[in-house]
Amino acid sequence: MRNIRNWLSLIFCFLLFICCGEKRDQVKRTFENGVEVVINHLEPYKIAKASSLTLEETLKIDTERADIANLGLTHVIGFEVNSLGEIFFLGFVNKGDFVFKFDGNGKFVKSFGSKGEGPGELQNPRHIFLDSEDHIVVFDLGRYPLNKYDNDGLFLNGYEIARNAVKATSGPKTNLLVLENSFDPANSKQSFSLKLLNSDLKEISVLDGYSFRMEREKFRAIEPIFCWSVSRNNIFVANEDSGYEIYVYDIQGKLVRKIRKEYRKIPISESDKKEMLNHVPKTLRNIAYFPECYPPVRSLVAGDDGMLLVSTFEKGNNSGDFMLDIFSKEGVFIGRKSLNIHVWEGHLWACIRGNKLYCLREKDSGYLELVVYNMK
Repeated sequence: MRNIRNWLSLIFCFLLFICCGEKRDQVKRTFENGVEVVINHLEPYKIAKASSLTLEETLKIDTERADIANLGLTHVIGFEVNSLGEIFFLGFVNKGDFVFKFDGNGKFVKSFGSKGEGPGELQNPRHIFLDSEDHIVVFDLGRYPLNKYDNDGLFLNGYEIARNAVKATSGPKTNLLVLENSFDPANSKQSFSLKLLNSDLKEISVLDGYSFRMEREKFRAIEPIFCWSVSRNNIFVANEDSGYEIYVYDIQGKLVRKIRKEYRKIPISESDKKEMLNHVPKTLRNIAYFPECYPPVRSLVAGDDGMLLVSTFEKGNNSGDFMLDIFSKEGVFIGRKSLNIHVWEGHLWACIRGNKLYCLREKDSGYLELVVYNMK
């Protein structure tokens, strides 16, 4: 009888522990046309004890430093980090080289990709990315849209893609993502489409797109949001027309998940309007207009395992910071983080390599610095 009482006491204590322990949320999921939709609310789900992102700064490369400025790297328009932790900056220069290589400790190694029209030379580079073999690829509005180099800056080859391409980045595995634009003069309509290409630069599918009318009497002062990022096996796409909904595609361009989240509308303040107008040509300022509120998504970046950081237009805790929503690889909203990450042409200039976050941060002086964090 005593053994039975002891056994019942153990069961009671166990049930009490379950009922009084930390309460975890049940993630809401549904399906639409056979596609999983993860429903996220304003507040993060409580699905684990650790649902926050801790960052420890370990390295900083400041382009305002005299030794770096003397290299010609004063205007950074992108960067990449290879599997060895080597860092490659793409700079906008009037002469000299466009690509600058640093080792994992932030020491300058060499530059390459000089200005010109010959093999391996660049005219108007816009983006830099890595292919599946860790080669450096520069998208250039010049002789060849795609220019490939090895890690030492040796030019390997130039490749042509559609002439209406305005941006190219790496896709998962050996695939490539290319943004193309077109204009319909009859309707004054500008259209963009994001295409997935294979390693032979053949089109696999069109993932997403957006379009808008070009009007003479008014000019939208804030650019439409259309951004994407890739993990090892997936492509994440956000389009302003879809609200706060991120489409997740597999390596063949098949839609496999939607990440949907509730959000608070952020009005565009008068001070923000004034600042943005400073970057608008004077001839357009009189006809410039603003939406009432910012789009729900500013930009995003994915880690290799599918963890996702989504930058919003909500101001963060410090000057220059914005709030980032953190999603697990299953598309579940698990936390938030205030961080200063530079956004240019809708692209969040950050990448996640293993347990490290690399991001460009804009200083009060206007110069950019690359900051490397250990992520926990």
